[in-house]
Amino acid sequence: MTEIREFWAMVAAAIGFGVWLVRLEARVNANAKEIARLEAQMEEDRRDAKDSRRETHELLREVQRDIKLLLGRGAVQHWSEKTHPPR
Repeated sequence: MTEIREFWAMVAAAIGFGVWLVRLEARVNANAKEIARLEAQMEEDRRDAKDSRRETHELLREVQRDIKLLLGRGAVQHWSEKTHPPR
C-alpha cells in the first residue's frame, strides 16, 4: 500500500500521457484524411478550370475566325449620313 502512495503520481502521469498520445494520433489521422480530401478537391478544381479555359479559348477562337471572315468579305461597313444601313 505504501508503494501505491509513493508512485501514484507517476502512474497517473503515465496514464495521462498514454491518453494524450492516443488523442494525438487520432488528430493526426483526421488531419491526414482532410489533407487527402483537399488535395483531391484541388485536383478536381484544376481539371474544371482547365476545361473551362479550353472552352473559353475555343469560343474566342471561333469568334476570331468569324470576325476575320467578315472583315475579309468586306461585310463590315461604316455608315455615314449619306448611306443608310439595310432594313
